[in-house]
Amino acid sequence: MNFKYNGTSSTTYGIIVEHRPAYVFPKRVIEQISIPGRSGDIFFDTGAYQNVTLTYQCAYRGGVRANARDIANWLYQTDYVELEDDYDSAYFRKAIFVSPLSVADILNVAGRANLTFNAKPQRYLKTGKTVTTYSTSTSITNDYENALPIITVNGTGNGVLTVGGSSVTITGIGSGIVIDSETQNAQTIGGQNANDKISVSGGFPVLENGTTLVSWTGGISSIEVQPNWWSL
Repeated sequence: MNFKYNGTSSTTYGIIVEHRPAYVFPKRVIEQISIPGRSGDIFFDTGAYQNVTLTYQCAYRGGVRANARDIANWLYQTDYVELEDDYDSAYFRKAIFVSPLSVADILNVAGRANLTFNAKPQRYLKTGKTVTTYSTSTSITNDYENALPIITVNGTGNGVLTVGGSSVTITGIGSGIVIDSETQNAQTIGGQNANDKISVSGGFPVLENGTTLVSWTGGISSIEVQPNWWSL
């Protein structure tokens, strides 16, 4: 088995996975509140989950010392990037390498190492990257956890996009406005900040588990939706 990190397979560097990470369900983020004069704490479920730790036990073939710097440059990223493996091939995670890069060198021709990543709790479906274009009002069915989509709005002038209980008023659609619900930002098709062009009521759009109605008014002609499906 191998894994792919930031778009590059571990086999590129002669790294083969001997033991995959244990399948870990993330811990829920629950606040425990003590009230003076009251027996028993109160627990509040925030609806969020903690990150998970994933460790690949790997074998290495090749000149360990000669390639160590290339491997380090590949693993050491400054933010989350995509991590996937052969075992859970329909999904990917957003993760960052956090362990020291320490390889047990065997005569400089082979080695072993434990590679540990800190990953967001979501297991994203690769099918959730598929973009679908809608030219009329529609309903979107989500069989997974509540998802935070990326929505591109096309048209001219001004318009209002409604996704479930969320309404986004757009002033000056121009060549298109991209609304990212995970980062809670908007930008133009060219990548320029467009937060000043939107006004959000009811929070950024969420595709909840079940069916979400999507509609629009004004100068919006169509939308493109990348749903970002995920499960635990």
